[in-house]
Amino acid sequence: MGINDKSKAHGLSFRHLIIGVVIVLIVGLIVFFVGRQWFFTDDQGKEKVIEQVLNEQFSTADEALIRLIESPENATILDGTTNAMPEEHTALNAFLEEKYGAYFTEEMYQEYLTTYAFMYQVPAYYSNYPLQTTEISLEKNQNEDGLYNFTVNVSYGENEESLVSGRARVNDTKKLNYFEILEDDGLQQVLNN
Repeated sequence: MGINDKSKAHGLSFRHLIIGVVIVLIVGLIVFFVGRQWFFTDDQGKEKVIEQVLNEQFSTADEALIRLIESPENATILDGTTNAMPEEHTALNAFLEEKYGAYFTEEMYQEYLTTYAFMYQVPAYYSNYPLQTTEISLEKNQNEDGLYNFTVNVSYGENEESLVSGRARVNDTKKLNYFEILEDDGLQQVLNN
């Protein structure tokens, strides 16, 4: 084998090495960016669920909801010791399931309905306050997967605003399994007066 043949063989293997390194880099970059996009998309999906619920939570109830709440067919029956919901599926139940059901796990959905669903919307309606979110800020908790701290600027009345804070956790199926309002800057009290 002559010197010329050795340099050709050496040049050929060096070229293969460069091509291999370039291919590995390209594949690595693709995996990095696709994985990164998937990761952020997952977080964005979780954040969107929280934002949807907060936008609903801090809006004035519409006429359809008020009619259903005031309808005797949807009334809660009181027997002196416990509250018992009507046995059949009511129009109010169907309305609430359509509005909120997709956002919550079954357990959290029931808790949300009994604790938070009517806390702001209905009093805002009866007090004639146009209630709406003006800004939502979410901060992901680094120690607990799916947990977010939220702050919401809520406008009501002419130029009034309240800052509401709380926490929510969204599971991997993008459903809230925890929701809690920690502070509402006196908003509930204002709406109930």
